[in-house]
Amino acid sequence: MKMLSIILLSVLVNTCTKESEDNTAPLIEANAIIFNNNLPVDGCAEHISLIDAKGDKIKDVLPTEASSAVFTNLLKAEIAKLPANTYSGNIQIPVILKYKTTQEKGDLVCGWGNKSTVEKIEIVNITKK
Repeated sequence: MKMLSIILLSVLVNTCTKESEDNTAPLIEANAIIFNNNLPVDGCAEHISLIDAKGDKIKDVLPTEASSAVFTNLLKAEIAKLPANTYSGNIQIPVILKYKTTQEKGDLVCGWGNKSTVEKIEIVNITKK
């Protein structure tokens, strides 16, 4: 009986440990605006602003390195649609993002070299509105 209790306790501890190790962040869907590089006119570098239902900014974020291609590809596609010789620094693209939060942080450069530390998100999908 004592041996059976030890085995059951061992199985229970291993099960709890495995569940706590599975720390995957939930998938979040949010309205957002993607901004192109606006540093030449004292704006900010490429970034994402998460917005609420009224269109007010919640916070600025950056994509993780692993998911930055999705972000960059959308920006490049929108810039390619512009007429030749058009300034492309003030592009604002309303999107719906599907993303996961991460523990990563990054520097968002704005204005004359000002930096703010912002969260990085793992972009799973971007749908243009």
